[in-house]
Amino acid sequence: MVNWYLGCLLIAVSAFSVRIPASAQSGKVTSGLKKITLPGGIPMEFVRIDSGSFVMGSPESEYGRGLDEGPQHRVRISKPFYLGRYEVTQAQWKALMVSNPSPFRLLPDADQLPADMVSWHGAQSYVSALNNLGLGRFRLPTEAEWEYACRAGTTTAYYWGNDASQATVSKYAWGYSRAEGRSRRVGTLLPNPWGLYDMCGNVWEWCSDWLGPYLDSDTTDPKGPLEGERKAYRGGSWYNEPEALRSANRHGHPPVGNGGLNSGLRVVLETDE
Repeated sequence: MVNWYLGCLLIAVSAFSVRIPASAQSGKVTSGLKKITLPGGIPMEFVRIDSGSFVMGSPESEYGRGLDEGPQHRVRISKPFYLGRYEVTQAQWKALMVSNPSPFRLLPDADQLPADMVSWHGAQSYVSALNNLGLGRFRLPTEAEWEYACRAGTTTAYYWGNDASQATVSKYAWGYSRAEGRSRRVGTLLPNPWGLYDMCGNVWEWCSDWLGPYLDSDTTDPKGPLEGERKAYRGGSWYNEPEALRSANRHGHPPVGNGGLNSGLRVVLETDE
C-alpha cells in the first residue's frame, strides 16, 4: 500500500479507554537537555529520562486496540537514559551516511524533515556511525523504553489524553490528511509532557526488539524475544489514522529492505549511571 502511495506522491509531489490509576506509573525527567555536535556542525539534542515504572500495553476497551497490545503488564525501567528530543533528521542523517534515500530530499525544508526510507539495518548502521564519533554510547530504544518515554507518565490512549478528534490530534501529531501526503518538519507541534516531539506521527521509529508477544507478568528492562521475523517500530506516521498513533500501538517490519517512506528512527544516548 505504501509503494502504491509513493507512486501517487511522486506524481503529485506535493477514544475511549480505561484509566489506570496514576499511582501505577512513576518516573520523570530531571535536568534539561544534552547536546552533541555531528560533523558539519549539525546539532543533536537528547532529553534525560529517569528510571521508573509504568503499565505497558492497552486495556481491552481502548478504541483501535490490537491483540498484541496485551496483556497489560507493569514494566520497570531500571536505569536512566537520554532519548533524542526529535526524530533523526535528514540533516543529521547526511552528516554521517553516504547517501540520503528519502523521496522528500529535494523539498526546500528537507534538512528539517525526519530521515525516512530507513530499514532496521539502516538504522543500526546509523547508530554504528554515531558510536564511531566517540561522543558516547548510542543505540536504538527497546520497545519498553520507547513506550515509557512516549507515555511520559500518562495512562491514556495518547499522551495528550483520549481525544482522537482531528482538531486535537493535529496539535500534537502529523497524521493522515493533516500531513498532506508527506513528512513534516520535526518539532513543530506540541511535545509530550517530558519534552519529546513527534513521538506520535511523522515517521515510525525503529526499536531494537524483535516483535513478539508480551509476557503476562511484571518485568524489568525487557528486550523482546531472542529471534523473530519482524523488528518492532512505534509511533505511527504521517500516513496513518489516529488509532495507529496511540502510545500502545505496535507494528513491525522485516529488518531488511528500505523500510518504507514513513520509517525513521530516534536514538538513545546511554548514561554511566
